[in-house]
Amino acid sequence: IDTREQENNSVSAAHSMFEQLKQSFQRSSQKQYGHFDRELSDNPLPQWIKEQQSNKASFASISLRMMEHLQQLMGNNDEVFSSHILFALENVLEQDVMYIFWVNHVDANHIDNNLDVASARFVDPTKLQYAAKIYISEWLEQDSQKYLALLSARGNKTLSDSLIAFVGYANGVDIVEETSEFLGILDQYTESLPEEKTTEFKGRILDYCVEQDKIGRPIVFDEISTQLDEAAPKQFSDFVTENQQTPKTEIYTDRNSLKRYVRYFGRDKDMSISFSADRFGEDIIYDPQSGSLTIKSIPKSLRQQLLKNKTQTQTGEPDISEEQQ
Repeated sequence: IDTREQENNSVSAAHSMFEQLKQSFQRSSQKQYGHFDRELSDNPLPQWIKEQQSNKASFASISLRMMEHLQQLMGNNDEVFSSHILFALENVLEQDVMYIFWVNHVDANHIDNNLDVASARFVDPTKLQYAAKIYISEWLEQDSQKYLALLSARGNKTLSDSLIAFVGYANGVDIVEETSEFLGILDQYTESLPEEKTTEFKGRILDYCVEQDKIGRPIVFDEISTQLDEAAPKQFSDFVTENQQTPKTEIYTDRNSLKRYVRYFGRDKDMSISFSADRFGEDIIYDPQSGSLTIKSIPKSLRQQLLKNKTQTQTGEPDISEEQQ
């Protein structure tokens, strides 16, 4: 283990790299939300973080302890692990947040001043294999079920399990289930709206959900309700709360579930179909008895391809331009 004796300052290149890593983490759709596993009584991270928060230990010293803890866990398996781990402590609106990133490097070539080609390694912040975000203030003040966000790649189970054990993560919320419940409630609510307003209403809510997900924030029902109707700012949020199995004021959403709600899509080896959900029932009609899908209006580019193919079939000759020849 090689570590810095002191932290990088907040105006260094390291801070710029941290911002890029943080943005990639926030935009990832693979995040899970949970908490420290309460059954792991030997997990030292919570106590070390409390020591740092109470000024009994420096951030640099607990970072070193964490690395030694990770080294010990990695020593229990045969996988080679050689990489850089970045620990960062951020204060946003008087709320402390800790980040842990496995920094990914990419090999590349460059041409030096002597016109020789040399190899180089650079940080690629867009490819995160492992990252953790601990909402320290939320944990210490509320001890909720979702103060620990985790991103862990599935490529190497041994490394992934070691890194999850390192932070002591336990799943706290099922965001797929919560998103599904919310979208079902949204469908119920829009049933009472005029048909011409349904698409616009759903679109505004889903745009809000996607934007919140991209910046790593939950959807807050009171917030979106106020934006939807300033004259009745609690109407939508009250409806959501009344119809939830377990009432909540906010939830994190699953991006893939949102995408499936906005679009219908399917594929096999010979065909791929995708279309916006607001066209279903209008110019795209499904007959469940025959299993057929009728499309009344098709994109211009597809229509041109079909017409071109029909012409070729009738003449028996391919339409080859001079440029293609």
